[in-house]
Amino acid sequence: MKKKAPGDALAEVLAFLGMPGRTIAAIIGPDGLPMAKKAGLRFEEGGALYFDTVKSSRFYGGLSMHPFLRLYAENEAGDVLRLSGKAVFTEDPAVREKCFAACPALAERFCADARPFIAYFLTEVTAEIYPKDGEEPTEVFPLPEPAGVLIGIRLKKDTEIRDRIAKVLARREETDFPAEGDRGGFSAKLYDGALFVFAEAAKALWPRMDIRPIERAAVFETYDERERFTSLAASLIGNAKIDKPEDVTYWLNRETLDALAADRGLL
Repeated sequence: MKKKAPGDALAEVLAFLGMPGRTIAAIIGPDGLPMAKKAGLRFEEGGALYFDTVKSSRFYGGLSMHPFLRLYAENEAGDVLRLSGKAVFTEDPAVREKCFAACPALAERFCADARPFIAYFLTEVTAEIYPKDGEEPTEVFPLPEPAGVLIGIRLKKDTEIRDRIAKVLARREETDFPAEGDRGGFSAKLYDGALFVFAEAAKALWPRMDIRPIERAAVFETYDERERFTSLAASLIGNAKIDKPEDVTYWLNRETLDALAADRGLL
């Protein structure tokens, strides 16, 4: 098949996703069974395709557990786009505002309280174009990874890194974290948020990874608080590449995280 230029590939995908009411998102639901719902592209920026959902929905629950999804969209000619990718959630206020600007009804629904709302963009995207009544795609092409967005830490598939993360998680369960005082409480929660970032990334790479120690030991009082600090820790760590065990020790360190938070004006 003829190779597409990145701009042409994105333009073809956007032409499909721009058809109102013709896009369906298919995921694995929280019960482990397939589910689907209508989805609408809010906007595209830097190659990132942004969508949104509601945190209390079964769709969000399933996508949180199994972040890979497929989008199906049909154009006026009856051709079908199948887009496969991984969802990356974002709590960025600027993204939220752009979603609201793209959909006034969304803004009206969440303007008073944006907490139930969450946006996500896609990475590792592959597009397939199926002609009307065709069973095989006539085009298959990847989309370039989005530029300038927070995708998250990247772990090298190395047993030493896996073992180091496992030890840090186990040690956290054995360590008492008194979260007293504004700064102490923030620092402890930020550290636990970073542990969740690493635990979830490790679990995706090594499905048998036991992340229950942090789930039992975390200082968070509510699930929303856990989400908020995990998202904040992810934004501070950025797109860090973890290539050796020492990298784990550096990033999963309260001093490192406190310094990053202080640079951001959070401490």
